[in-house]
Amino acid sequence: MPNHDFLEMTDIRKSFGNVPVLKRVHFHLRRGEVHALMGGNGAGKSTLMKILTGVYQKDSGTVLIEGEPVDLHDTSAAERAGIAMIFQEFSLVPTLTVAQNIWLKREPRVAGTPFINNAEMVRRSRLLLQELGVDIDPETLVGNLSVGLMQIVEIAKALSKKARILVMDEPTSSLSEAETEALFELVAKLKASGITIVYISHRMAEILTICDRVTVMRDGETVMTEDCAGLTVEQIVEAMLGAGNAASFEWHDRGDRLDADPILQVRNLRLATRINDVSFDIRPGEIVGLAGLMGSGRTEIADTIFGRRAPLSGEVVFDGKPVRGQSDAIDRGIALVPEDRRKMGLVLDHSVRDNILLPNLSRFTRHFFVRDAEGLQTVNRTIRDLSIKTDGPEKLARLLSGGNQQKIVLGKWLARGPRLLILDEPTIGVDIGAKSEIVETVRRMADAGMAVLVISSELEELMAISDRILVLHGGRISQELNRRNVASEEELHHAIQGHRAQQTDAVHA
Repeated sequence: MPNHDFLEMTDIRKSFGNVPVLKRVHFHLRRGEVHALMGGNGAGKSTLMKILTGVYQKDSGTVLIEGEPVDLHDTSAAERAGIAMIFQEFSLVPTLTVAQNIWLKREPRVAGTPFINNAEMVRRSRLLLQELGVDIDPETLVGNLSVGLMQIVEIAKALSKKARILVMDEPTSSLSEAETEALFELVAKLKASGITIVYISHRMAEILTICDRVTVMRDGETVMTEDCAGLTVEQIVEAMLGAGNAASFEWHDRGDRLDADPILQVRNLRLATRINDVSFDIRPGEIVGLAGLMGSGRTEIADTIFGRRAPLSGEVVFDGKPVRGQSDAIDRGIALVPEDRRKMGLVLDHSVRDNILLPNLSRFTRHFFVRDAEGLQTVNRTIRDLSIKTDGPEKLARLLSGGNQQKIVLGKWLARGPRLLILDEPTIGVDIGAKSEIVETVRRMADAGMAVLVISSELEELMAISDRILVLHGGRISQELNRRNVASEEELHHAIQGHRAQQTDAVHA
């Protein structure tokens, strides 16, 4: 790989009003590298990328491409410079075909006429997709594609504009395991062709797998740029949070609680899809991790415990009595933070206040009147205790970062004082700072006696927070591991893949 810098952003500064957001940022890219950009919420990553893509204009500093100054005064200028960004929320029109989306507003015309040349548009699209090594029919409606294929169409659209620098924002956040592997193969192909990729992700293992270098930002400044080879997760976390603030991801032995009576008993659970015969217990004060491959049925188990899904056979017993539907589960103290917070955990166009109060209205209502002062007191306490970053309780939930949205979902249930908290992918798309705070909150709740079930695809997270880890494989709990006997993420990964674990890892068969 060449050592000279393809893109140089030097001494970039940006303020909004009197608030400095970027103070002195240096960000350099080499041609044909995959470069991770990391930082906590408010670190300045988004602002820097918006300057690179022409959405914002820098206050001062220089931007060079191949040694020449470039003026990225708007998005069109950035596009002409060969810079494109693929956002988490795709910009595709689902009712148009793949070809129509790729060439939207740039459609080829029949010579000498204003009419769109559909055949030429399809031909060009097919060539682009073939270059990417994917088999997608250009005449397919985008709405009929999987999320993974939609992302490839976004990449093809960017390449059709001659993009040389491609910014990917949380590209795997909605992808299955197979789609993620396919994306990694495509990224390697783009890199080999000379495309430079800025890769923004909160998934540490992913960064170290796919990226050549990483730049970490904190408080509007660049604090680290290093080769990924030889770099550890702990070093990245420390750079993001500051020295001494990475302790949340160190596992703490909280001791065994196996002598206590279980508060949750799942017995011989069988569901319509994937789950054949699942049984396990959780005791008060325990944090139990549920590990398994994507699509193994972890979310379905969570939904069944919460009463949202009825089993074909078997039962869920909470505090000695079977759970009879979702209302019964909530009334008796079971809470679920769902995998998709935006669709299932929040009313995005309602305020922080409304979202926190929604499942708690019965507590603040008397004779059909809501006790607003008492409710607002609870909301403000939740905002304070969970460090939710918001201008105030009336701010709309959709305007907050992913980490703060997740804290709202967690906070609305904690305000009910649940006895069992189920967390399904609690830190997906959440920055490392918010992750750390969520982990600490969960530990604090468990220390106070709350039972916790954590489902996560991030092994680092399960290793950091769990007292016991249940491995779901082949529709059953194949292993139950005491966390103190699991030496590494690799060991846990082998167990999830179905490899035989060492005898010392198992608590019991």
